[in-house]
Amino acid sequence: MQASQAIYMPQLKWKAGERRALRSVRSARGGRVLPAFKIPPAGSFDPEQQRVLTTVEYLHSFGRQLADCWDRRLALIDAELIDDQHHSEAVADHPLTALIERARLAGANAAPIFGLGNSPNYHRAVRRYAERNPAAPACVRIKLEQFENISDAKALVEFVSQLGLAPSSVILLLDGGPLDIPDAEDFTHLLSGQVARLITPNTWARVFWSATSFPEKPRLKAGMDGHFPRTDWNLYRTILANRAEFPIVPMFSDYALEYPSAYAPFNGAPSAHLRYSSPDHYHIFKGPSVRKEQGFKAIFDVAGRLVSSEVFSGAEFSLGDAFIHRLSGGTGKTGDAPAWRWCATDHHFTMVMTQLAQALGLAREVAPVSFTVEQLELL
Repeated sequence: MQASQAIYMPQLKWKAGERRALRSVRSARGGRVLPAFKIPPAGSFDPEQQRVLTTVEYLHSFGRQLADCWDRRLALIDAELIDDQHHSEAVADHPLTALIERARLAGANAAPIFGLGNSPNYHRAVRRYAERNPAAPACVRIKLEQFENISDAKALVEFVSQLGLAPSSVILLLDGGPLDIPDAEDFTHLLSGQVARLITPNTWARVFWSATSFPEKPRLKAGMDGHFPRTDWNLYRTILANRAEFPIVPMFSDYALEYPSAYAPFNGAPSAHLRYSSPDHYHIFKGPSVRKEQGFKAIFDVAGRLVSSEVFSGAEFSLGDAFIHRLSGGTGKTGDAPAWRWCATDHHFTMVMTQLAQALGLAREVAPVSFTVEQLELL
């Protein structure tokens, strides 16, 4: 896949449900989706192995898991959270190098994400990647709070070039992170000025703008439903409406249905809940812990509340929606936390790609997938 074709970069946490959504969603495989994974530390429960993997097992499983969900398509990986002695001792080289090589051995295609704040060891690993893979793709992430630390477009090019990378092969990710923007017009005018200062047209392989308004702490109790404005999407629509102010119109990126934090290993019991996106809001339908009397069957009531609400897109909208609709019937297999995350993320990917196709004047792509509706009964 050529990075220049991509219109959507979901920033993901390497969760099993997110990877499964990349494999299942109909619109993800036509070259328009470029996933970016931030690899969390080892130590979480692995749903495939039904146990916590050792650090070595965790790092060695990366290549196969990436190939399973994304084949040979380009994926971006950020190894900042495993750039430490603990993870380095588990591999022969830097963890970033180990992940990229494991991906290649498994037939997958991973390229590094790096930024201004990475350690010297991390930057050396990026430089090693560039030396071994001339003109290969990579991604430089510039956080919103770092914009003022860069003097001009030339300085940004020099930073990338010092690592041995050709800017024409590098994807530029302008990352706003979690944002609460009350006035999208005002912010867009400020952003366009910064983009004009930092970007010279025809320099980068692709440019993305990323942000999220997914809540960090929804504070919902069991039985409660919450909705939160998707101001990240409203902001991007405002950027498109003011595209004449930008030297280059950035493509869209978000954090899917996650807040960009809380990467620490988690091995507790999940609550039965579903996250869901509508054109203008994020929704959370909360149920009790699976340790309660109903156990995993609590998801049936949660799905029923979602399906009966006005925000449900219908069982035919996506495979994820078909699964949610089946859960709402209250019979059959309940699935588990990765399955609940999968169906929500599958729906979100489908909705975002539909919105982007409309906003950018593109035909909606519906590519064949290996995941079938019949497989829903196995979850």
